[in-house]
Amino acid sequence: MKPEAKTSTPINALELWLGPESPLARVLPGFAPRPGQLELARAVERALRQQTPLIAEAGTGTGKTLAYLLPVVLSGQKTVISTGTRTLQDQVAEKELPLLKAALEPSLRWAVLKGRANYLCRRRYDRFAQQPDLGLPGAAGSLALLREWLTQRPGGDLDQVRGGRLSPAVLAEVTASAEQCLAGRCPRREECLLLEARRQAAEADIVVVNHHLFLADLALKASGHGEALPRYQAVVFDEAHLVAEVATQVFGVAVSSQRLAALLRDLTREAPNCDSGAIMACRQAGERFFATVARLAGPAGSLALNQAHLDAIAGEGRILAEALETLGDGLGPGDEAEALAARAYAIGMDLAAVAQPVPGQSVAWAAVKGRSVAVNLSPVEVAPHLEHALYANLGRLVFTSATLSALGDLEPARQRLGLPGETAKLCLASPFDQAHQALLYVPKTMPPPQDPRFAAAVADQVEKIIAISQGRAFVLFTTHRNLETVSGLLAPRLPYPCLVQGQAPRMELLKRFVAESPCVLFATASFWQGVDVPGPALSAVIVDKLPFAPPDDPLLAARAARLEAEGLSSFGHLMLPEAILSLKQGLGRLLRTPEDRGVLAVLDVRLVTKGYGRQFLKALAPVPVTHDLADLERFFAAETLVNTA
Repeated sequence: MKPEAKTSTPINALELWLGPESPLARVLPGFAPRPGQLELARAVERALRQQTPLIAEAGTGTGKTLAYLLPVVLSGQKTVISTGTRTLQDQVAEKELPLLKAALEPSLRWAVLKGRANYLCRRRYDRFAQQPDLGLPGAAGSLALLREWLTQRPGGDLDQVRGGRLSPAVLAEVTASAEQCLAGRCPRREECLLLEARRQAAEADIVVVNHHLFLADLALKASGHGEALPRYQAVVFDEAHLVAEVATQVFGVAVSSQRLAALLRDLTREAPNCDSGAIMACRQAGERFFATVARLAGPAGSLALNQAHLDAIAGEGRILAEALETLGDGLGPGDEAEALAARAYAIGMDLAAVAQPVPGQSVAWAAVKGRSVAVNLSPVEVAPHLEHALYANLGRLVFTSATLSALGDLEPARQRLGLPGETAKLCLASPFDQAHQALLYVPKTMPPPQDPRFAAAVADQVEKIIAISQGRAFVLFTTHRNLETVSGLLAPRLPYPCLVQGQAPRMELLKRFVAESPCVLFATASFWQGVDVPGPALSAVIVDKLPFAPPDDPLLAARAARLEAEGLSSFGHLMLPEAILSLKQGLGRLLRTPEDRGVLAVLDVRLVTKGYGRQFLKALAPVPVTHDLADLERFFAAETLVNTA
């Protein structure tokens, strides 16, 4: 790659590399020209050359990764590729970029950069190795694994050894969050594995990151607290449908029981002379505060905190903040003590911020998940944050995904992201033959989702469909209650290996799903995002009901209220489009290659009995619809004929 960025990429260069005589055919088996791929590459080239943002929906099978990487490499601009999932991050770095290096640019350099939690912190590892907490699950085995790994002079990325004997509890002890990092005051700074990864990124032409890291870097810069990424000239967001959700997390504030517990645990290890009474006062104040929050949130697990709720937790919150201030004030001099004091003060300030949401702009809410309790302050819309932190300083921006629009209109996505009005838009349909590769099944009759008989009826339908598909299915639920009920009914009696979300980490479940095929995975609907299971191992996606978000979701309710205040229907402009996008993503899990075939089953008759159901069907067209299980039998019988031909 040339050291100076080129001003433009000749269009005929893109046609050469993506056309019928492409040199890529020598290094990419099965390469064939795709009109949509070339059209997307041209649009990306224009965005980079004209410094005008592009938002592009490219259906599964377009070949969008090569379509944006090729003009990026040809442009010579220092570019960040931001992805939503680790799977795509690895694909870009381990498949597409090596291909382009071999075929196009031998001097091409790239680096993968991940968040802090992916890198071992030598300071924290040393302290833990010297005084291991053998009460932690898997402590002895994890330490032995890490010692052996460190002798091999690794790059520091814990993904190399994640899983197996490396327990999550030990991982938390040997990595450093932004709060736990001592930065320039760290005694092991010269050997810092994260800094080494950042140095490699600074020297690379292309840096592959995830959305959370990229947006966290924006937040750091906006607050004047440094930066996590090297300077760049262009950014491509792949899986861009996840950007707004991640930005909501990054530009918000969260005070959790886990965050407080981590501070108190680090205090006992790194500041042994700290006043034990001050630590106990913080622990007790925290227990009372988070217990009050949990009672308010109730069994639903999340709650928008109105003024009455905030008043109800204000007293306990004030006591906790005062205890944290006293704790911080009592810590003596020294790098570690000062860093711990700063963490105590920061939690107190964030508690104060949560207590003061701005109507229409931010929402305070509580969340209970397992033993973790948190209070949060989140922006209702992320557009103003992105405008200020990113768009004001950079025009070479590409946002692309297979699912950005409900019905081909990218304007809602542009507005949600706050992209400027001159942003170019491109919508490319999937080149797959969806009319023959897929089938949509909706039962003739089913109890409505709120009916007590619904879960049993779902179990009956699932059992029949799985018998026809011979396993090889994701069964996805919009509520944990239905997940538990249906999996509890079916897992003991299905003649296939059954996996249930929560039994193991997400990636491990996916690996087992493929390795143990034919298999059945029971999970929540969120599981289909970023999941890539090409081939016959996944041949059916069964959804219990239309994936409307819970109406009491605090962030969704705040956005809905804002739309209603503007005179717009929150159902038509928010609830329905987001549910359609979710269902489109479910279909996208089935068809990953031109050879894939599969059934999408939606066990919710509202899809055909309600007027809004027509919009779902239009979004899924040209996939044919059936209400007859016999059609599923014929569909899979045809698959068998294809495989034996």
